[in-house]
Amino acid sequence: MLLTARDLRWREICWPDLSVAEGEIVGISGPSGAGKSMWLRMLAALEKGEGTLALGGRGLSELGGPGWRTQVLYVPQDPPAFDASGEEVWARLCSLRAREGVRERPALGLAPELWSRSMAELSGGERQRIVLAMALAVEPVVYLLDEPTSALDEESEALVEAALAGRTCVWVSHSRAQLERVATRVIAL
Repeated sequence: MLLTARDLRWREICWPDLSVAEGEIVGISGPSGAGKSMWLRMLAALEKGEGTLALGGRGLSELGGPGWRTQVLYVPQDPPAFDASGEEVWARLCSLRAREGVRERPALGLAPELWSRSMAELSGGERQRIVLAMALAVEPVVYLLDEPTSALDEESEALVEAALAGRTCVWVSHSRAQLERVATRVIAL
């Protein structure tokens, strides 16, 4: 298995063990407040808890937090509304040594001029697509997606789904129909 999580616990919440194969999209469903976002944040090593994480047989402690997050990328549902433009954030991302060799970012239906506007001026859907375009360009090993299309129209949603097809993902969604389209299997919390 490519990504494994065992005995993950945070406070009183316990999650099922998870194994994700390369190219698999594991859908996560469940009611609001069930801990789906927290689970993704723990998988991304952004929240401390109990349990073990491994990527390709190498544990989090072996890879280190920054090394882990370079390969296991968390994409939040509501990206921050920075004062910086998408271009400025993109330039900073490309300057990081861990992201050398970043490929060209996909369009995802975004007008080019949106990249020059402050992220704070953009709609939620525009911010979601800009952050997803950046995530796709850096090509992590695993994508942790927290409602990545919640603010998108059907056409934009279809573009995002097509761009993520065949990639290794843990994809949280409240849309059962979406998970049926994109996921190779679904875990209900």
